[in-house]
Amino acid sequence: MNSEKFYFQMSLIFSAAFLIWIFGSPFKDVQTTDKEKQKLQLKGTPPALTAFVPPVLIIFNDSENVLPKRNWSAPALELQAEAAIAMRPDVRRIYYNKNIEMRRPIASLTKLMTAIIVLENYDLNDVIKISRENAEPEGSRDDLRPDEKITARSLLNIMLINSSNNAALALADKRTDFISLMNKKAKDLGLYNTHFINADGVDNEENYSSALDVAKIFSYLINTHQEILEILKTKNMVIYSVDGKIEHRLENTNEFLGKLSEVVAGKTGYTDKAGGSLILLISGFRFGSKDNIITVVLGSPDRFGESEKLIQWLKEAYIWGK
Repeated sequence: MNSEKFYFQMSLIFSAAFLIWIFGSPFKDVQTTDKEKQKLQLKGTPPALTAFVPPVLIIFNDSENVLPKRNWSAPALELQAEAAIAMRPDVRRIYYNKNIEMRRPIASLTKLMTAIIVLENYDLNDVIKISRENAEPEGSRDDLRPDEKITARSLLNIMLINSSNNAALALADKRTDFISLMNKKAKDLGLYNTHFINADGVDNEENYSSALDVAKIFSYLINTHQEILEILKTKNMVIYSVDGKIEHRLENTNEFLGKLSEVVAGKTGYTDKAGGSLILLISGFRFGSKDNIITVVLGSPDRFGESEKLIQWLKEAYIWGK
């Protein structure tokens, strides 16, 4: 029905333009001087065509090109975050942007790239022995034990759910070229504002990315390795060492899980230099077959509060359709 209405309106526009061209200006009774007539009638051109601008038509292939529409009555959004973005996972449309290409530290959002390298280069059933150095690194959030044997799959879960630094380092230590693989992948994905120097995101001037690049990393991860969503949306999990003697109780650092209905999955990050960082996959926005949005806030004094504020603004600032 909408298509029929659209083409009917277009036919009216073309008909009106054709009638104007044939019959000239509708204001034939208006008196004009000879000089004015000369201006209107250039080389026998019909009067209407001297000032006629043909309508510019934009033909949309489907509704996703017109929805969502911007609701300009909604006020602009002001965030304290140093950088932020809201975009479609296919990167075809950006709904909110603030300093999206600015290079800055991203803390544990680095682990998203770490996860990609593990998934694309490791057998997840491989057993890794935890070194004493990796059992107690700075910023550790879990209780990996020295000499513990645990699978790469389990370490991946610990790294993403608990945001464990030592799990990230244990995975990276399995290959001497791990960081090189991270940077090569960044280059392959066209991430020109990203560089890695470690696998856990601990502050280092050579470890940086941007809101746009982080969103692209996340988009690639969840679209190419969809099983990762099951990890990122998991609120609690119990992991065991290979011999079953050591138990790890995991609690997701993403406090939105199970509390904010729009949030499907996400990853947190924080260091003193990077500030609060949070990337989320959210749903509940309808436009055609697409129903997800990626949001990122970097360097925020309140990563959860500002992410929720961004989600609410998206609802009000756009007309999403039904």
